[in-house]
Amino acid sequence: MYAPRDVRLEDRPAPEIVNPTDAIIRVAATCVCGSDLWDYHGINPATQPTPVGHEYAGVVEEVGAEVSSVKQGQFVIGAFFASDGTCPNCRAGYPSSCVHRESCCSPDTAAPTAALRLVPA
Repeated sequence: MYAPRDVRLEDRPAPEIVNPTDAIIRVAATCVCGSDLWDYHGINPATQPTPVGHEYAGVVEEVGAEVSSVKQGQFVIGAFFASDGTCPNCRAGYPSSCVHRESCCSPDTAAPTAALRLVPA
């Protein structure tokens, strides 16, 4: 999204593993998140082009050398944050409050609406 009501489809290069904790997901389904509507309607100012949509489901295509929680070929569901599952918040059932969480949506990563997506695993 570039500005209110300015949503564009763009060709982007296929993602590549950058960090040993990354995974590449072939997206099967995704949606635009309700929080994207704030930007779409101009309630939140757009300061730079930003991918829309956070939630996604798909199949793991490739994993980095340090990834052990998912395997190639596994079907996964992801949200706007990747959590490690080990911190007290995760163990209490609140993975979106993970103290080690990493954003899955930034201008540098493909949006969930892309065919392939790079995420921290």
